Amino acid sequence: MSTHEATGEGAPERPGAFFTSYGGRRADREEVLRFHADLERAVRLHTDDHVTGISGPHLRQGGRWREELLEHCATAATMVVLLSETQLDSEWCAREWGVFEERLRRFRPNGEVAHPLLPLVWTPLSGPLPPAVRARQRLDWVEPVGHADRGVLDLMYTAPDGYRALCFRVGGLVARAMSTPLPPLPVDEAGSVRPAWDAPERVRARANGRRPGPRTKECFLEGLDPRTPLEYRVAHVLSRVPVLDEEHLWRSFLSRLGELRGGRAQNPLHWPVTEPTFDRVSRLVEHLSHQHHPEDTIAWLSRALRETTGIDGAADALASLAPGPETERSLEP
Repeated sequence: MSTHEATGEGAPERPGAFFTSYGGRRADREEVLRFHADLERAVRLHTDDHVTGISGPHLRQGGRWREELLEHCATAATMVVLLSETQLDSEWCAREWGVFEERLRRFRPNGEVAHPLLPLVWTPLSGPLPPAVRARQRLDWVEPVGHADRGVLDLMYTAPDGYRALCFRVGGLVARAMSTPLPPLPVDEAGSVRPAWDAPERVRARANGRRPGPRTKECFLEGLDPRTPLEYRVAHVLSRVPVLDEEHLWRSFLSRLGELRGGRAQNPLHWPVTEPTFDRVSRLVEHLSHQHHPEDTIAWLSRALRETTGIDGAADALASLAPGPETERSLEP
């Protein structure tokens, strides 16, 4: 949820240019306020000297924080979401996202004009993203390249020039989006909007040593013709794991795969996450098939998938494709 400690600063009287949705960790609260201020200055460079941003940390002392936050995300022109595991585990942050999604559903059904919902990686992500988050284009592509692996917080301390450049570019996106205002949602209606994902389930799943996702292998094998080449079937299963389209998990998957095959690294630049999913995983499987026996390749892929995504159904589906010891079948078509 957004940070709930008051700072003594009142909420602005008019809707803000952007609302910063943040996960509420006390340890980096000052850094969030700094980012918010830096982004506000960057937006002004792209527009005028009078725009203001609003943020979870900016709540009135003794105020009713739920109503204030609902009003912020129901009226702000744009929303910048600072993604972190803490933020994704927050039911309130899921509600803020849900309110903004509802505004978009009502007033931008075709997604035309510059988009006002802008997710940005704040601290490194380790697990699969909720479908609602995965469906939105994150700002990972904004320079500097690779910052999403570490997040904006790391960039703030280790690469000041890159951090300033990032703020300037995101400020431009905010300014562009706010040039076509998104109509507000009445606060009473905003209060009835359901959260965009089940945050408590994410917490329960992690406490139980599992991660949300399909649990059976059949859903990954559905529609697959057993007469097709083995290489194609392996790629088919991998292509049906949506979280592998998330850059941080794709990189983790390739890294673990490289360790399992004897420390021979799998460079993400050779299989960029921006490439169409089936093409990307097909080339990876083809690459492995030229160097290893099919049972080894499938075992490594299955284990790397299980350990980095936690989606056991997909890992089991891969394992079920491994040829038995009585066959000499290759991964080659």
